Amino acid sequence: MKKIILDFKPIRTKEDVHKYLSMKFDLPDYYGENLDALYDCLTEIGEPTCVGFFEPDPGDGLPISAYLKRLKCVLKDVEEENPHFAVIFEDIEENL
Repeated sequence: MKKIILDFKPIRTKEDVHKYLSMKFDLPDYYGENLDALYDCLTEIGEPTCVGFFEPDPGDGLPISAYLKRLKCVLKDVEEENPHFAVIFEDIEENL
């Protein structure tokens, strides 16, 4: 099983999010660096992959927090669509 840890604590912009995701998932050069393109790429993963998701404290009021919330929804959708993909969020209640 492939294990990927996503630590967004030092990330501050949407552009940095997508550069980071591209690197961590080894996404193709044609990756469009947006959430729709990410969904498309991740639903094509064919090997068992487990992802750990860690984000900045929402109480920090960072502008990126709202975008990371949307990203979490995309990852949940990928998990429902792709039987080879599992995601575990830092917040235990999100995993229920």
